[in-house]
Amino acid sequence: MTVTPHRLLEFVVETYDEQNGPLVQSDVAAQFGLSKAEATRQFDRLHDCELVATEGDGYRPTVTARELLELDIDDEFMIVDTGSDCPGSP
Repeated sequence: MTVTPHRLLEFVVETYDEQNGPLVQSDVAAQFGLSKAEATRQFDRLHDCELVATEGDGYRPTVTARELLELDIDDEFMIVDTGSDCPGSP
């Protein structure tokens, strides 16, 4: 299953707020039918773009992620480049 960065960010913010704590790879894997390795890769890419930050053994949304979602941009038109041009990417 492919999950868009927008939908993943929405899930991270909503779930983080609901459980008042960080998400782990298995949360994303279960929600979107991904392998744990793919969920880790998704988190790593969002982390490279400074949209999630590590917290303990999991991840939390950053202020940047929340501000991006507050723009209420249609999922089809929001582009999050989680490729090699993000800060910290090799």
